[in-house]
Amino acid sequence: MTPVEPVRAVIFDMDGLLVDTAPVWRQVGNSAFAALGVDVAPFVETGAVMGLSMEDAMAAFRTYAGWAPTDHPELEAGIEAGVLAAIRAQLELKPGACEALDFCDEHGLRTAVASGSTTAIIEAVLARVGLRARFTAVCSSSDEPLGKPHPGVFLRAAAELGVPARQCVVVEDAVAGCIAAKAACMRVVAVPEGPAVGDPRLAIADAVLATLAELAGPAARAMLGLCGEVGLGVGLGVGVGVGVGGVGGAGGGVGGAGVGRASPVRSPAAAP
Repeated sequence: MTPVEPVRAVIFDMDGLLVDTAPVWRQVGNSAFAALGVDVAPFVETGAVMGLSMEDAMAAFRTYAGWAPTDHPELEAGIEAGVLAAIRAQLELKPGACEALDFCDEHGLRTAVASGSTTAIIEAVLARVGLRARFTAVCSSSDEPLGKPHPGVFLRAAAELGVPARQCVVVEDAVAGCIAAKAACMRVVAVPEGPAVGDPRLAIADAVLATLAELAGPAARAMLGLCGEVGLGVGLGVGVGVGVGGVGGAGGGVGGAGVGRASPVRSPAAAP
């Protein structure tokens, strides 16, 4: 039974977590593919590309369309330009975003964004909603060899914050991001969005919240090691496997034994 080590940093995903960019991506992406005779809307609604980098999502779309990997190379730049234009007109913060950041400030926690969007889109979104100054580091999966569920973008964020991975907590809305956080040996709080709501794979998360505002609640605070209660590990030993083009199940390399929960939260799992 091991006490929960207090966190020193919180790493936030962006799309679908801090800001409601899903309508923008759907509108721009669906229109771009429709212009080429492909209806990707049914594929998007499955959540298959949630949490992926733009490169990985585009590869999945090309496969869905039956195209070769090099077909229509102009799509990425066109979609990025369309998203950049659209966010200036239609973008809203998700409920609890400001409260979550206030909570981090009150507890002296360093903050970063680690997103699958390109750096240009991340910077534009944060500037549009007035949040850029609240993050010490901004990291994009597009700058990593592999996107989520590979842990690279989270490990980069921790390095830029100067905080060991074990003292970081990731806040994510997508299953791929939760797996990436565990593979990085970080705690993870899930705030699921869209198809991820009710996904049984979110059992890997240390807490599952309805909104970001619940990050300041007593159960989440105890899991983060930020209150007087001592959290005791339950040693569930959750395994995570990350592979190119998919997510491995049993036999993954990250165990969850040793650190766990202090009080009940929805769908908890052991932390690293």
